[in-house]
Amino acid sequence: MDIWKKRCRNICIFVLLLALLLRLGGAESKKLRNKVQDFFYEPNTAAFLLYLQTGQAVSPPKAPLPPVTVATLPPQPSEPEGTTPEEPQETTPPETITFTAEEAAGIEMKYTGEFRPDLAGLLTAPVSLDFSGTEPRILIIHTHATEAYAMEPGWEYDASALARTLDPQYNMIRVGDELEAMLTKAGIPVLHDRTLNDYPSYNSSYTRTLEVIEGYLAQYPSIQMVVDVHRDAFEDGQGNQMGTAVTIDGTETARLMLVMGSDEGVLSHPGWENNLSWALKLQALMERDYPGLARPMKLMVNRYNQHATPGSMLVEVGAAGDTLEDAMTAIRFFGNTLIKAIDGLGLR
Repeated sequence: MDIWKKRCRNICIFVLLLALLLRLGGAESKKLRNKVQDFFYEPNTAAFLLYLQTGQAVSPPKAPLPPVTVATLPPQPSEPEGTTPEEPQETTPPETITFTAEEAAGIEMKYTGEFRPDLAGLLTAPVSLDFSGTEPRILIIHTHATEAYAMEPGWEYDASALARTLDPQYNMIRVGDELEAMLTKAGIPVLHDRTLNDYPSYNSSYTRTLEVIEGYLAQYPSIQMVVDVHRDAFEDGQGNQMGTAVTIDGTETARLMLVMGSDEGVLSHPGWENNLSWALKLQALMERDYPGLARPMKLMVNRYNQHATPGSMLVEVGAAGDTLEDAMTAIRFFGNTLIKAIDGLGLR
């Protein structure tokens, strides 16, 4: 029978089935509905309906070809003579970073003790840190994890004290999460400890944090750098919490401050200049790429647990008068700087 006569027969059967479907129930009705569904999903149905409407015959679609496996593919023809095969695209290598003594002179420092290190010598000194491999290389911690920022519409939180909250979506843990995500995306192995070391007691929070750090180092001796993420706090003459926000290339952001420890206090920190050398490089890069982002670096008498690894540092992200949104922008800028330093100095 001609294919189109078959289609005419099928459409008549369809009308009859549809009429019966409206009158029957139970299992018979389900079977008829399946037949109707099968008819509509048949590849030739659309072509026949078009023929009934327009009078123009359309060739029914051909059945799809079976999938071809790689093993059955014919060999690729060789390149014609005189042509050069297309070479795979190469990724652009990171820009090599160098520092100068003159650049060190532009780094503003604040001192709480008597030490006055050779900033030029430390800035231009080589770095022995190793961020290669798959083992964790960076540990993000929070000695004062409950520190928080000024509330704004849409960013409210339950305060546990002034500019403090236990909610990790609004305290320093949230800022650490953002840095962790950036480093992970860049392929740098990172750990983020989310312990509230300053709760329920603020006292001895640095002692508790050191225990956390030592626990990670015992498990992962590959860790090269510990980043202790804080926020600062200072008031104006009326006792109001102040912020640090600036605009860089049209983007509002909080400012950052690197706080570095030394060996001037009662606790031993013999490698403090190694830590400072690494921090000075990040400070200089922030000045290059984000002028105004970095506040003057502060060199302290105490060590702030930075003796644990030669890459440890304390980062103050904004202040209590800033917003969390501006703090998140600032930590992204810092993350960009850290990744650029690791790649540009060939540390992985």
